[in-house]
This record gives sequence, structure tokens and C-alpha cells, in this order.
Amino acid sequence: MRTFLNNILIFIVAETLTDPEFDTVLSTHQLFDQTTYTDLLNILNSRDTIGPYQARLLNFYQAKGVSIVAGKKAKSNIYLGSVL
Repeated sequence: MRTFLNNILIFIVAETLTDPEFDTVLSTHQLFDQTTYTDLLNILNSRDTIGPYQARLLNFYQAKGVSIVAGKKAKSNIYLGSVL
């Protein structure tokens, strides 16, 4: 299962799963379905560098022909025009 999820992350050019991240995975079958999407989305949301990965993950599943309920857009702590 870990290899399956890591291959998806590699395809969307994201870092592979760490041991603590893999421990949070609820999926038990290697399927392109809502459960694996939600697992990966939650992992990406827990990282500080969500950036474009959320959209890439959704596009990946849509390209596979899977009907996915998109997750909430990740919030960023970066404000355009703010003083660094």
C-alpha cells in the first residue's frame, strides 16, 4: 500500500510518505477511490508545503476517470504583499 501511495505522490512531484504519515492512512486496498484521495489530501494538508499539490492530486484522480469529491482548499499562511 505504501508503494502505491508513494507512486501517486511521486507522479504529482511531492515528497514520499514518512513513517508517521503512513501510520495515518486508512486505505487498505490499492484503488483509485475517494478513500485513497482523502488519505493523500490529509497528508498533503498536514505538510507546510501544500502549494500546488492539492490541485495536482485532484487532477491526477480526474485523469484516471475517478469521480472525486474535492477537499477543502488548503489555507496558506503566506499573504501577498505582507512584510517579511
